[in-house]
Amino acid sequence: MSNAFPRPVEACAVALQEVVHNGAGFLPWLDLRQTAAMAEACAGLAYRAARPLVGTAGREVRQDFELTMDIPQAHPLRDLAAALTDLTLAALARMAPNPLPQGLVYNDLIVQRYAAGSAGITPHRDHIRYVGLVALVTLAGDARFFLCDDRAGSNPREFGMAPGGITLMRAPGFAGRDERPFHCVTEIRQPRLSLGLRHDTRPGQPT
Repeated sequence: MSNAFPRPVEACAVALQEVVHNGAGFLPWLDLRQTAAMAEACAGLAYRAARPLVGTAGREVRQDFELTMDIPQAHPLRDLAAALTDLTLAALARMAPNPLPQGLVYNDLIVQRYAAGSAGITPHRDHIRYVGLVALVTLAGDARFFLCDDRAGSNPREFGMAPGGITLMRAPGFAGRDERPFHCVTEIRQPRLSLGLRHDTRPGQPT
């Protein structure tokens, strides 16, 4: 159940304040047992290979991982998403001003699985339909996460990405800005598993 997950509300507010000022932030969240349980729950999901190259000429993004968005409604990851939504909303309510007064719904979940030595994903921006706040929960493995200025990876700024932790990144509407930061995931030295949570504004999406 979602109430089985920790609620470090003050620490989450600090991480969100980092998102306000720097575009991203990091929050340690799950303990080792919970992290391992969530990773184990992902083992039975049906994955497919990501398209190795997406985007138009001059805007190419290279991807080297497997993914699934086919997560059953009764799956433990749904409880994790509900718990993270509750934690984030509680932390936002303590901030003055609240950088996301319009609220947040994590209605888009994706699990990504990277092999050791994977090239990860090159600098890119998330689709404009994703708003508010992006959360990346690392469930296994290691990687390095950067914000940068463009697709060439100029001016990289690194933020935390460790098992059990949440890497938070602004999306349009956060703190009154329409920014979609360029970001990348690289240097995957051991098998990596992550859950990405986003607020998808397309009609017909859960709210």
